[in-house]
Amino acid sequence: MTDQAGTLEPNTERIILSGDEIGQLAPVTIIQPSGTYRLTPASRTTLQAIGSHQHLFRGVGLDWGCGSGCLSVVAARIAAVDTVVGIDKSKADVRAAQENAAANDVAHKTIFLHGDSYEPRDAEGRTVLERLKGETDFVMANPPASSGDDGFSFRRAVLAGSRTFLKEGGVTLLQISSQYSLERVERLVRETPGFTHEGVIASTPWVPFDQERSDLRHLLVDYAAEETRGGLQYAFGDPRRRDRPCINAREALDLFLNSRMSPLSRWQVHEFRFRRTRPQ
Repeated sequence: MTDQAGTLEPNTERIILSGDEIGQLAPVTIIQPSGTYRLTPASRTTLQAIGSHQHLFRGVGLDWGCGSGCLSVVAARIAAVDTVVGIDKSKADVRAAQENAAANDVAHKTIFLHGDSYEPRDAEGRTVLERLKGETDFVMANPPASSGDDGFSFRRAVLAGSRTFLKEGGVTLLQISSQYSLERVERLVRETPGFTHEGVIASTPWVPFDQERSDLRHLLVDYAAEETRGGLQYAFGDPRRRDRPCINAREALDLFLNSRMSPLSRWQVHEFRFRRTRPQ
């Protein structure tokens, strides 16, 4: 990422996370080489959740889809955190995460594995993750939307898989933007026994779900198709008047096609608490 003189290699970005984003854990410098996962508004909202809810972070953590390691690095700066294990399917991201941990003096508190979801690629990584089963205090994830379905599949996988790793009373912090609707979050909890939904711990204001971006337009088309199939409704903000009730995906898509106005959403982080046994 840097040459021997300490200058950045071409197409590499340096991002400095300030106290406005991560509080007293700042400053943190993240280097992102070309081809690695970029820091998105959703990522930054998750970073804000870490900085403002440090009491949720202690002991051993697992970072699902760690990318270039920004969440792992910031969480590892919390004194009560002993180890954060990140896993990502991109080898380039894993290398970047390792270098970012070293650059921010938390290499001794972080481990980064190459793998897909909760499945490391090599035997050493599988051994590391095996030791985390039932011994993990927190799981955090900022997953992308899945494509060709309701967009929620990766979030289901994160929460369901985290049951294997969490201790009693452990938490999963999961980025779920508001267009998915509270009804879909509530169904996620019903489908994943052991969890309670503790609410939203970080959120942006209403922001455009920018339909000039082809990836977001593709997602809105998927969402509208899911509603047409009889799936749960989505909940977008109406850009014409933000105090109006939310509109569903089909209405949001029609609005954009007819007026070129993007619907609105909020990037949010939700807390889920895990208990194998319900209190009497």
